[in-house]
Amino acid sequence: MTKARWLLPLCLALLWTPAPSVAEDRAVALQVERRMYVGIAGFTAQSRIRTDGGVGSGVNTLSDGPLLRFGRTGRPARYDVEIARTNYDEAELLLGMASLDYLIPGGDLFSGFAGLVVGYASADWNSNDPLGGGDNFGVRDQSDSGPVVGARAGGLIEVTDLVQVEIGYRYLHTEISGRFRGNEKSGKVRIRNIRMVHAGVNFRF
Repeated sequence: MTKARWLLPLCLALLWTPAPSVAEDRAVALQVERRMYVGIAGFTAQSRIRTDGGVGSGVNTLSDGPLLRFGRTGRPARYDVEIARTNYDEAELLLGMASLDYLIPGGDLFSGFAGLVVGYASADWNSNDPLGGGDNFGVRDQSDSGPVVGARAGGLIEVTDLVQVEIGYRYLHTEISGRFRGNEKSGKVRIRNIRMVHAGVNFRF
């Protein structure tokens, strides 16, 4: 009987104690219902362009550009489609990508994300001798394209319920290659990867 005297009040106290709110420990990005969003960002991209044959020597090229996205976010995932454009000294690069991210809680105002990227890229070479091979290759306005696949990660900062700042990094493997033939020289130019750092703003609606 002694145990029963304190066991019943204890059970009643546990039943009436409010459960802790899970949402209080989650970032705002994970509390909102599924919502569409648009994003505007700037990025810096770097690629290693390799060569085979006499079309010039390989280079590490670097340039900036704009990135536009449209997607849907929720909990705990988001997905979007993106268009990005940059102009290296050697070629103008246009990217179309689709991404799926997993959102990682980090506090009331901060969260992270990690995801996969797939898409397609096109390189419009800026001249008939993009890497200075020293020969007239007889090619103008040549364009080569191929698929891209990779991963991205970054962080999100909640400004308001509608506005979000995003900073991220992605690594993309590409299969872009083109062959140039000249009077005395020929060879292949290949873009094998694209490394991008981006920062921008997302608007939810």
